[in-house]
Formats: sequence, structure tokens, C-alpha cells
Amino acid sequence: MEIVNSHLAHSIKEQGMIKPPNSYGYIQLAAEVELPRPFLSKSASKKALLSELKVLCTELKSSSPPIQRADLFDAFIIPPGSNPGLELIKKNGYEVHIAKFDIVILIECTSVDDALRVRDSSEFKKIEQVLNDKASYTHSMVAKNANRIDEVSKDSNGIFLFNYFYAEETQTLLDVWEYTAGWWTAKANLTNSTPIQPVEAGSQYNLINHCRWDKLIDVLPSLTFKPSLNNFVLKNFTVNNIVAMPILYKLV
Repeated sequence: MEIVNSHLAHSIKEQGMIKPPNSYGYIQLAAEVELPRPFLSKSASKKALLSELKVLCTELKSSSPPIQRADLFDAFIIPPGSNPGLELIKKNGYEVHIAKFDIVILIECTSVDDALRVRDSSEFKKIEQVLNDKASYTHSMVAKNANRIDEVSKDSNGIFLFNYFYAEETQTLLDVWEYTAGWWTAKANLTNSTPIQPVEAGSQYNLINHCRWDKLIDVLPSLTFKPSLNNFVLKNFTVNNIVAMPILYKLV
């Protein structure tokens, strides 16, 4: 791991804000159906699809006791991507799909083995087929928690982040995530984060970070007005050949 602007670092260990990984298993199913449209409501077909998926998620959860949660998210901000990240993709010839997922389903199970079984169930296959029929692109992975600040509460709505990471080296990515996470806890009001890592080959992404803020005002000033986001967080990503593709969501 290469380090840039270490004088801006804030250790999550020194802040007492890092915990061992949990033992849960996850299925993250993401789809590109309809990009968010500023100042315009969702199309009737998108609304109908979200309603159908909400029902299917409820049925899935009730079908299997090992499923602890089955949550549906709808994107409201999909940034175009940071220029350094897009330049890395072009410069290094990375064959990675640039994430523009407006719909995400996150299923939390009691273990990775349980998540693998749920992924092969007819109830999950039904959800997957519905999205495949409607989406221009889908991505699915079974995952484990790689590290964490704290669990992400989904008992009430808020501002949820899924940040899709691509890197040449997964361990370097994990090291850089931990190194830069302290900026978010110290400068961007972050109190939780459960990044998930695929347990099987074939995922487009080495890591998907997941976290939550109560309100947009809790995070927007940090994303907009603090130069250290670029000078510390993004530069440490770029120097280590890491592409970050963040998307903000709300619960459905």
C-alpha cells in the first residue's frame, strides 16, 4: 500500500471505531433499470417494478429462517464517477463495469453457507429473473463482511451508500479502506460501515462498502466542501490503482 498525505489521516483504531468482521452471509443483487431523474418522478413501470420487488423480498424473507433481512434500495444520486477513477480504468485497461445500479437488494443471512443456499433457492431465482427481464445490466454476488466500523441500521430510512470498488489487489484495497475510513468517521459524521467481499470468483467488484447516514445534510457538506476528500481519500485510492464508484440510495 502506498500512502499519500499521511498528515491528513485519522486512524479508526485510535478513534475506537473498528470491530472484528461479523459472521453473516450476504447476497447483493444490483440492477440498472432507470437512472434517477432530477426533478422528475420515477416512471410508472419503475414504480410498479419496485412494488413487485418489495412483495417478493417479503416473501423471500418469510421463506427461510436463516434470512435475517431482505432490503430493497432505490438510488437517488448516481455520480458520473471521479475523473481519477475513470482515468485509471482507461489507462490500465480494466475490464470492470462502471456501476450505475439504481436498484439494489441486500439479503442478510446468518452465515455464508446459508447465503449460498438462499442464492440457489427458487424464491431468490424468481427475484433474479424479474430483474433480469427489466434491467439492462445486473450483478449478483454472495459475500462476507470483510471488516466493519459498526452494523448498518435499516430499521428506518436514511441515506445509504453502496460504494463499488475495483482494484488489482484485494488485500491492498482492504488496507486502503481501513486507512481512509477514519477520514469518514472524523470528517463526515460516519458511525457505521459493513464492507462486503465476494466469497466466489466472478464478481465485477473486489469490495462493496455499505454504510448509512440519517440525513443528506449529515454527509453532503463533507462530499462537497472538504478538499481533504480529494487530497486524502481519493488520492490514496488512485495511487493504489483503486476505482471507487459510489451511489446513494434510500430504502423502498
